[in-house]
Amino acid sequence: MAMDVAAAQQGAAKKKGKGKLIVIVAVAMLAGGVGAKFTVLSSGKAGTPKPVPTPTPTPGPVIDLGDLTINLAEPSRYALVGLAVELGKTADPATITSQMPLLKDAGVRKLNGMPAATLLSQAGQDEVRAELTDQAQQIFGKDKIVRVLLTEVVVQ
Repeated sequence: MAMDVAAAQQGAAKKKGKGKLIVIVAVAMLAGGVGAKFTVLSSGKAGTPKPVPTPTPTPGPVIDLGDLTINLAEPSRYALVGLAVELGKTADPATITSQMPLLKDAGVRKLNGMPAATLLSQAGQDEVRAELTDQAQQIFGKDKIVRVLLTEVVVQ
């Protein structure tokens, strides 16, 4: 009889051990599921990291480059495009101004032969700004040029 009591106690201990194991596994799975929800699913698309914004230079003074008269793709169509450059805080306006013909040349190359409809559209103007900003940052440095502005667009 004493043997039966000892065997019963040992069986109960084994059942308690299995119960603890089941509870621990369930808690671990729950914690893993919650962690997965916050890391994977909160980004909007599973497995895609959120883009890290690139720091932009602190804006400084704006230099007006004047107007460019451009021949468009259509015969007898012209455009008058005004350009300006927003400098970064580290840029020296005198040095940049003396080298602006390089950027004007890039503007002429980009705009010459462009269709009038493209130049008049918002998407076309955004493309011109982006490409000229990229060109200016390649010429002068990313910390010197914040962006290129279109101050005027007139198409005849």
